[in-house]
Amino acid sequence: MDHINGARQKARRQKLYEQLVDGEALILFAGSAPRKTADVSYPFFANRSFYYLTGIAQAQSVFLAVKDGGDIAETLFVHPKDAMAERWHGYRLSREEAAERSGVEQVSDLERFDRVLKGVLDRGNVSALWYDFDKFDAGRSDAPQIRHSESIRSAYPFVSLKNAYPSICAARTVKDADEIAHIRDGMTITRDGIHAMMKAARPGMYEYQLEAVFNKTLADAGVRQPAFAPIVSSGRNNFYIHYDEPKGILNDGDLVLTDVGARQNEYANDISRAFPVNGRFTTEQKEVYAIALKVNKELMGLLAPGAVSFADIEKHARRRVGEELVAAGYLGRDEDVSRYYWHPGTHHLGLDVHDVGPAGNPIAPGMVFTIDVGIYIEDRNIGFRVEDDVAITDTGYEHLSADIVREIDDIEAMMQ
Repeated sequence: MDHINGARQKARRQKLYEQLVDGEALILFAGSAPRKTADVSYPFFANRSFYYLTGIAQAQSVFLAVKDGGDIAETLFVHPKDAMAERWHGYRLSREEAAERSGVEQVSDLERFDRVLKGVLDRGNVSALWYDFDKFDAGRSDAPQIRHSESIRSAYPFVSLKNAYPSICAARTVKDADEIAHIRDGMTITRDGIHAMMKAARPGMYEYQLEAVFNKTLADAGVRQPAFAPIVSSGRNNFYIHYDEPKGILNDGDLVLTDVGARQNEYANDISRAFPVNGRFTTEQKEVYAIALKVNKELMGLLAPGAVSFADIEKHARRRVGEELVAAGYLGRDEDVSRYYWHPGTHHLGLDVHDVGPAGNPIAPGMVFTIDVGIYIEDRNIGFRVEDDVAITDTGYEHLSADIVREIDDIEAMMQ
């Protein structure tokens, strides 16, 4: 069943319109697939804020809203139905389907957008245009909002430009019950994929063969694309944090690191697990793994609405990993924990894997984020991270990935 609810998208937009005054307009772009090579493009992936506010994931679509006299006039511009174009490039939404999915009553052909906007601006009733200026678009000439706003600045210098990105980020940071349900549904698939890898791992396998086990599990559940390119590494390859060439061999005695997630109804999971290639942790691997898992659990124990921020969580993680490594003899008392603790482990999760949202504010109900503790001791060939996803509730948190085994005994039992 289609999970898109046009009424929900409309309610999200209405909240955003509270920031607009009469004589202002909002323009959002779905984007397009960038060219890969020759006549081949990368797969299209709709701008996340556009999708969040419209429910439309169709390339080159544009949304325009104009506020006048306290009323909002909305228009969604999409490619029209075209049998020949669809024969080559796939199905296009009809106007009626686009209206139902988005909650926008006025749906028009994409080719009319420039003409309609020109008419609005030429009448002189619009003094400001709001765009979604994502911070990652800085310096990117291919971003449609950058290109379009520059053309407006040149043709209509009396029209000011404003940024809706911070307000959209604030809204996306707090998930509603349906959004969390999508993440929870995806977690079931992610769990099955990770467990399948644990059961399949054998000395002599290639990393890409283990990756294929995860991808097949997703495909069997109807998920064609993971939330991000799976990271499946082993041995010394675990020391490449964003490892994307899974060509190594799984050697007896090494650890496997998996950092993976399913994308269900556009919402992402992000889970890391480590397990021994041969199904049995060595004494030293157990000792270091137990430290990471212990600190992971401690961090979850801090989670309560308004109690801590991401910075507080990170500060606690660094201090406790350092203390535990010193106590175990891996780190000198005067050594910086950064020698073995390489990256922070908390980021928002949602329509993006590294989702939008402030890091400095106290955590609040509806936030979904990762709790990730990584330890990398290169001279002992022990490197991994234990990463889980949580959702903050009114009274505490929900451990979304609790069903994915992470205790040493449970991992070894799974692998037998």
